[in-house]
Amino acid sequence: MTLEERSMNETMRPRVWLVLVLVLGVLNLSQCVTNRTLRAELDNSRTANAELGKQIDQRARDLIAESLRDRRQDVIAAGSWLHSLYQSEGGLQRPEGLWIKGSPDFEGIGAWLFDVYLGERLLGTADEQAKQKILDAIKRSDEWRQKHPGGN
Repeated sequence: MTLEERSMNETMRPRVWLVLVLVLGVLNLSQCVTNRTLRAELDNSRTANAELGKQIDQRARDLIAESLRDRRQDVIAAGSWLHSLYQSEGGLQRPEGLWIKGSPDFEGIGAWLFDVYLGERLLGTADEQAKQKILDAIKRSDEWRQKHPGGN
């Protein structure tokens, strides 16, 4: 290698290193920008998912409220049927039906009309089948067994 070639290599080496450092710097900067962009997109998607979850919950509440309004007459008719069942000789034999000591039997109303009847109707069960589920459950109660000791 000649002196002239060595001299050129010596002057080129710092330039090559400078170019290499600049390229690595640009790549590093590009990576930082990409990471920031990805983090922002991730945060936005989390926000979007949370908002979507809220919208789904609200729509579900709206559908339930609408279904309940549509079932109003069914629940009233089932309540009348349940009151008669409570009063009847073949039922719980309560002269006041769904009343206990001058007050509504809220426990019975809640358990049979809301938990069983309305729950079944909202799942698509027919009126008579939902009422039969109430009757079947009442027949398993202690009060039924006391009033009908010999059987169903």
